[in-house]
Amino acid sequence: MRESKPGQKVPRILIVDDDESIRTLAAASIQHTLGETWSIAFAATGEEALARMACERPDLVLLDIMMPGVDGFEVCRRLKACPETRSVRVVFLTGVGDESAIAEGLRLGGEGYILKPFSPVTLAAQIAELLVPEDD
Repeated sequence: MRESKPGQKVPRILIVDDDESIRTLAAASIQHTLGETWSIAFAATGEEALARMACERPDLVLLDIMMPGVDGFEVCRRLKACPETRSVRVVFLTGVGDESAIAEGLRLGGEGYILKPFSPVTLAAQIAELLVPEDD
């Protein structure tokens, strides 16, 4: 994996989960497994995620589905409906693994779906596939 070059944009990731331990583990997995500098922000609720996305434009959102208030499906729906955030990549990171939920997440615009408990290697591979540019 290549190192970021001076002036190269640092990928921004927003991790949205109501469980602090999942947010922490996901961030540590990204930093450790990918071995690059990443800008990582956190949101504990769907409402907080939407507010952060209004002023910060992450490149990718790791999104739980089951959260109090606005759930992950609704966050994704709103994100993809807004012209300013439509291009943000979404990977669902959730314990909801039935086929209908997976289909709904992908239908709404999710580009990945990872089940909890997750493998740090699988998480890093999904992120790298979506965000890490190929070597020149």
